Amino acid sequence: MKVTVATVMPQSIRGKAEYANLETALKSIKLAAEKGAKIISLPEGFPGPYNGPFNWDPAPEITAAAREYGVYVVFGTLTRLGKGSNHYYLTLKVAGPSGEIVQDYHRMQPNQPEVDDILMDGKKIVRGEEFALFDTEYGKIGLLICSEIWCPELSRILALKGADIIFAPIGGLVYELREAWRCLLWARAIENHVYIATSQHLYGMEDGIGLIAGPEKILAERKDAGLVIAELDLARLKWLRENDQTLELPKQYKSIPGMLKYRRPEKYGTITEPDGRVYQFPTHD
Repeated sequence: MKVTVATVMPQSIRGKAEYANLETALKSIKLAAEKGAKIISLPEGFPGPYNGPFNWDPAPEITAAAREYGVYVVFGTLTRLGKGSNHYYLTLKVAGPSGEIVQDYHRMQPNQPEVDDILMDGKKIVRGEEFALFDTEYGKIGLLICSEIWCPELSRILALKGADIIFAPIGGLVYELREAWRCLLWARAIENHVYIATSQHLYGMEDGIGLIAGPEKILAERKDAGLVIAELDLARLKWLRENDQTLELPKQYKSIPGMLKYRRPEKYGTITEPDGRVYQFPTHD
């Protein structure tokens, strides 16, 4: 089975006028659907609320667009922990073709506190506790947020749980990290036999990361504002997962197949040992 997916890289608005991002989101969903995309992903915190006032909700209009075009839409916002609270989950929501929210994901891994202060204008982000993985007619979808892609354990767990496509949208202000980030995105696809898709806000003159990668190649990418679209071959993923490498030439693959079989989980305990060096999320109100 093949499916076309799209990520949206917008020129974003911050602060009090952030609500205007919703119009960009809706136009981008329409354009991506017209180009054949069945799953469309927006950046972390896009359209919002994110950096600006927490006084509006994009869900009604985005779910209506998903229903109108018969697509899934991954979009970013914050979820407030109680009326008047300054504590929030950093959230991805997925609107389905039914016109309903079919999945929520709250970022689990902490940021260095300054990142949240700048990107989210002083809002305090608290940790989520659950992985997001859900079935669609186009395969099993996993969600991560931004620099969680730098934590290889998270992508690996999603892959072991059966993810075919991982959407990992980025907040922005990447700049000098761009090339390393791009490398890691493709690496996560290679080592886990999944497709990885991302995009980010463009706030200034930076080159952005709009990218869709598979285990064997980067399928589509761009640096400027616009859509990134690619057709994903889920049957090829199945082949790479189920077959083993050989020394036969010419090779039938550009990424070693069967890699999730070549593991020694009993050796990995150090990963889960307590470590006082890790950042802590703020506690709830």
